Amino acid sequence: MKTKFICFMMLTASILSFVSCSKDDDNPVPVNETKESYIDATSKTMWTYFSLKENKIVGTGEENESDNAAWATRKDWDIAICRYNVRTNSGKATHVGAQGGVYTCNASISFSSLSSVPEGATFMTDEIVTSKGMGGITSIVKSTATVITFQMKEDGSLVMPPVYQKSPIYIFRSADGQHGYKVSFTQYLNEEKVAGHVKFYSSQLF
Repeated sequence: MKTKFICFMMLTASILSFVSCSKDDDNPVPVNETKESYIDATSKTMWTYFSLKENKIVGTGEENESDNAAWATRKDWDIAICRYNVRTNSGKATHVGAQGGVYTCNASISFSSLSSVPEGATFMTDEIVTSKGMGGITSIVKSTATVITFQMKEDGSLVMPPVYQKSPIYIFRSADGQHGYKVSFTQYLNEEKVAGHVKFYSSQLF
């Protein structure tokens, strides 16, 4: 009888264990791990394309018509960085209808406090931005996000030499439009004060 009782208890435990595992499999608990990434953006003409889902660099491309066109036919990247500029796989940056974009959070929102997309959030898509500088007039496809911001004077001009300030927290939508990732850019200058050494934290929100 003692042997039968032990066998019965073992069988019951096995069944309960199976039921518990099955329940967990049916209702998986998402684990939104925070990841740190690094991108070498020291080149002034090279874009580095990055997958937030895979948390890896997909490839690079020069800022020219042929390379931009080639990357515009791909959906395996979510953001791209060239110096302090950020591109998303959306709008003018895609030829295949990728659904990326970016939402800029209020300055009061921190990376740790952001747990969901704010109500009414609008994801901005990439546009062609024309600017005038020392090299003349240039046009570039990019998003409204930047790795860093610059301190400005009261008249709207830049403080020179440039004073870098931390950018706000961004939410980037994936190229397929199905997921969103909060991103905090934490570094633009390395220890030797060389620009273009970009580090950021990211975590999936949805």
